[in-house]
Amino acid sequence: MRWVLPLLLSLGCSISLAQTEPNAGHWKTWVLTTGNQLRLPPPPDEAATREEIAQLKVIANQRDSTTLDQITWWNAGPPGYRWTSIAIPPGQANATLHSRIMALLSVAIYDATIAAWDSKYAYNRLHPTAFDPALTAALPNPPSPSYPSEHAVVAGAASTVLAYLFPDKSRLFQCPSRGGSPGVGTGWAALPQRRESRP
Repeated sequence: MRWVLPLLLSLGCSISLAQTEPNAGHWKTWVLTTGNQLRLPPPPDEAATREEIAQLKVIANQRDSTTLDQITWWNAGPPGYRWTSIAIPPGQANATLHSRIMALLSVAIYDATIAAWDSKYAYNRLHPTAFDPALTAALPNPPSPSYPSEHAVVAGAASTVLAYLFPDKSRLFQCPSRGGSPGVGTGWAALPQRRESRP
């Protein structure tokens, strides 16, 4: 039954205490052998962190109402919430196709989330605002380590699955810096390039 909570989270159910779960990286996975199979390398050293903080300050100073609206939209629930709503194409319902889409997407989001939480608690990295209190976060920091950003990890997994399922629209799901167009990926484009969420 340990898989029920992460499955609900990947489908968009909100359980605020789940974000503090230090053992989530040890939950049973569907495709990965274990949560640490894809453990990320350690976060950067102090000098690189200072450079990242400087970049985050520039980004934070460029926030406008459109950016804040996108942040709010993507933060409406757990990291997988918006991806599950994006996954079902508009038009006539097709139970077989939609079930396949949701199954593949949910498994990818679930395993990616477990892998992210494994790395989070392996490194216990503070949030950028803890490194530099002059940096302002657009949203409150969750009570969990910051590295890696679970939104970025889920975005990577979800966009890969959606690009596979919809090859004719794959550019919509890619980060623009990797050749994608500014479509669905626009809202999360900066996240995979930053180690932390919520600049």
